[in-house]
Amino acid sequence: MNRSLRILFAVQGDGRGHMTQALALAPLLRRAGHRVLGALVGVGPRQRPPALFREALGAPVTPLAAPTFVAGENGRVRLLATGLHAVGAWRETSASLDAMSAILDRHEPDVVVSFFDGLTAFHGLWRSPEAPVVAVGHQFMFEHPAYPFAPGQPFQRAAMRAYARFVGTAAAARLALSFYDAPEAPAGTAVIGPLLRPQVMRLDASGDDGSLLVYLMDPAMAGDLAAWSDRHPAVPIHCFSAARPHRQSRALAFHALDGEAFLAHMARARGVVCTAGFESVSEAMWMGKPVCMVPTPGHYEQRCNARDALALGVGVAAPTLARGLDAFVEYLPTHHADPEPFREWVRRSGPRAVAAIERAAGLPPLPQSSGDGDGRTAVPTLRPLASEAQKWKRDPTVTSR
Repeated sequence: MNRSLRILFAVQGDGRGHMTQALALAPLLRRAGHRVLGALVGVGPRQRPPALFREALGAPVTPLAAPTFVAGENGRVRLLATGLHAVGAWRETSASLDAMSAILDRHEPDVVVSFFDGLTAFHGLWRSPEAPVVAVGHQFMFEHPAYPFAPGQPFQRAAMRAYARFVGTAAAARLALSFYDAPEAPAGTAVIGPLLRPQVMRLDASGDDGSLLVYLMDPAMAGDLAAWSDRHPAVPIHCFSAARPHRQSRALAFHALDGEAFLAHMARARGVVCTAGFESVSEAMWMGKPVCMVPTPGHYEQRCNARDALALGVGVAAPTLARGLDAFVEYLPTHHADPEPFREWVRRSGPRAVAAIERAAGLPPLPQSSGDGDGRTAVPTLRPLASEAQKWKRDPTVTSR
């Protein structure tokens, strides 16, 4: 069989994480001799895939109307509103499924790689796919028997796990992205490291200019950050958010959202303050930067990400920005983590993802690096998280009542 595959991407368009993973995987597939035909991106009303993604992918990008998560003003995911929105938008979703069928018929890909795309899962139920699907996402770690779920929010936890199962149901293989190697993954699931873009891995992150790099999902929190900065004028802060770019003071500068500029600041920062999004934490871990994680209120997945990362000693987590910053400046002098084991884990993720896609297409396997908890190389490995969790009297990302 010809080893050159025709591969179509299907990407969930909410947030930047899944698009970032697609941009990381595309050059690896091309280097292996395969062709990326394009990307279908599920977007909500009045949304379009970012221009940077369209330019960087190097292949046609087709937006398709898709159900999206509905969030409140503070970023909290509203499950009931999300469900009602999906029902109300079914006509647009149905048209997108027809468009997806037409694109698949026209391009005849050998494999579809779904970056946690719900539209692809709907399509698999609606019409038996001719091309195998490989589903990629850190959310597939939720099915690992030792995953350290955050306590509380049982309805959010059940809904999150149910949606992850739904997205992966019709997939020939699931790639669970993880901060660490983990044995005993469920059948059909391979645990691999985060997929980071080449430009992240090429940055010189050895610098430390003493600054904190802050990402604010909710621009309304800018006032809280300014108040904290006024109390700590010796700490230089660069903040990226949707707030108006301006210099608040000698210590605090607000910047427009810009992925490349954000990474450049991260490479020379003392530490990173962000929501517990999987990609941002992974990028900071690659650069060896300590992280302060402040999950979006009510965002159960981010609380789980924070709990997962804390076990690897990446930094601190807190329920509010002010408490997080206070704890972070106290923690920073004690941070001495070695990033090299994590970097080795990340370096192996790309070849293993390519190998999984090739296997799904029926190609004979090539020799590949070890993984899935084999313990033969120096990479971060699953800690005894289930037992450790019993020692936590209170989740650090939940405000005390």
